[in-house]
Amino acid sequence: MPRKKHNRAPNSGSISINPSGSVRAQFSLPGGKRLTKSFLTKREADAWLREMSSQVTLGLDSFNHNTLVSEFVEDWLERKKTTVKPKTWSDYGQYCKRFIVPFLGDQKLRDIKLPAVNKFYGTMNKDGCTVEIVRHTHRVLYAIFADAVRQGYLVTNPAQYADVPAKEKDPEKMMVFSPSENETFMKATLQSTHGMLYRLAIKTGMRQGELLGLTWKNVDLERGEIRVIQQLSRYGQNGSRFEFAPLKTDYSRRTLKIGQELVDMLKQHAQEQQKHKEFVGSSWQETGLLLPSSTGTPLDQRNLQRDFDKLLKNNGLRKIRFHDLRHNAASTMISKGLSIVQISRYLGHSSPRITLEHYAHLIPGGFDEISKSMNDTFFASHNPPDVPLIS
Repeated sequence: MPRKKHNRAPNSGSISINPSGSVRAQFSLPGGKRLTKSFLTKREADAWLREMSSQVTLGLDSFNHNTLVSEFVEDWLERKKTTVKPKTWSDYGQYCKRFIVPFLGDQKLRDIKLPAVNKFYGTMNKDGCTVEIVRHTHRVLYAIFADAVRQGYLVTNPAQYADVPAKEKDPEKMMVFSPSENETFMKATLQSTHGMLYRLAIKTGMRQGELLGLTWKNVDLERGEIRVIQQLSRYGQNGSRFEFAPLKTDYSRRTLKIGQELVDMLKQHAQEQQKHKEFVGSSWQETGLLLPSSTGTPLDQRNLQRDFDKLLKNNGLRKIRFHDLRHNAASTMISKGLSIVQISRYLGHSSPRITLEHYAHLIPGGFDEISKSMNDTFFASHNPPDVPLIS
């Protein structure tokens, strides 16, 4: 039984039905080379022909290149090295090395389609990768394929419509100390090696990276001010390398006023640090950091976390995250009746909306207060008419 042919526009290829019922598509490249491929449905054949036509229209010949995904990834990483921050580049490399190259690396770039990407993400999920890891990997893979499109290796981005798992809500809710716990914590910090760091965290709400990147040049004890202008950022395998990086947003750059109590504590901290420098001698590496390690170098977050957990446990306090000290600071500000706009600026949020999203549930008062206020406004000036009872 002869194949049934379908008429199509010139230079758009042809489609015919095979005796078996499958659909056969044929496309002629410039120069006379003819490509033929079979599909289960006419819809799939049409899509393939459109893609081939687009490739020719764009002047591409991706059919002939045999670049592997691993080869393109290696080239992409090399070019990215000079255009992004070191930590960002290191993160890209980790996701490529751990996930993308092992699963997709030995496939030809031109052969990667949406089903392969979906299968990749599904495999990651089965292997126990968290939703956040899959989502981060997707961002990197999408950027790689987008670059391949720009350079003519692909016509479309096969990760564009991939089935990416929805972002999970943070399972770790913020934890805020009670007044008595706050008092216990503050007393405990007086005996801690990193007590000054903990006190600054809970009193100013500064982020951990901002605290670890703070230098003495950024502190004016006469004016009682701390200028937040940079953060410590670690990258590389196991965070073995670090850099002083720009802040999270432009709004994070701010000048904080601090009270006399903190000023006095910082003056004492400066004296103690100077004595320690003299004690360790040549082992000290001068970095100008306000809160360094015992040798003057940037403090390792893992060591800090161990010390923080130990301090909480030894003093009978609930286990909280270091970042919860920032939430404690915000909670205290709200309880004192400060405006959300003021708090937002002090914490370095990009807008008061962000502050409200995080801390609206901590704002005192509720619907009872609203009900009373509305009642007093609309019904205080007149009494309701007497209505006779129906007997």
